[in-house]
Amino acid sequence: MAEQMGEILSVQPTVKKGETEVKDVLSFSSWHLEHIQTPHNDVLLVMFRVGDIDVRHIPIDQGSSVEIMYYGAFKQLKLEEKDLTSAISPLVGFNSQPEWPVGKVILPIKAGSVIKQVEFWVLKVPSTYNLILGKRWLHAMQAVASTYHKVMRFPSAAGVSEEV
Repeated sequence: MAEQMGEILSVQPTVKKGETEVKDVLSFSSWHLEHIQTPHNDVLLVMFRVGDIDVRHIPIDQGSSVEIMYYGAFKQLKLEEKDLTSAISPLVGFNSQPEWPVGKVILPIKAGSVIKQVEFWVLKVPSTYNLILGKRWLHAMQAVASTYHKVMRFPSAAGVSEEV
């Protein structure tokens, strides 16, 4: 098991016919663990610029099928009810109870040098988080998150960028 800890976990795009070079290799190594106390089961939390404001305490949830904004963050971003579009279905979480969003809003998120427009479902429920970024955002970013290494890596104009 200890031997496996030093191995590199990497994700490489498939080389298309006629291409000779693999680009945008996203890898995680034991050096990512230097400042992490292991073993752990911590959430991967990041900070990104949403609109014009830096938002902290954003978990990356690889199991979430939608991106969520909690109402406290919605208000801190100085958004108003008129900024929302209607949501016509509830969200069902791990407790199997439906939660009706107050609406949806689309905002830009800047991660490194990459900016993506993200549709958030706004929920009026208590949470210690501001937002939750899920699978759709990860796919749009072509990002790979390692909760073990507590880092997310993604291709950018500068090569490979990362958020810890």
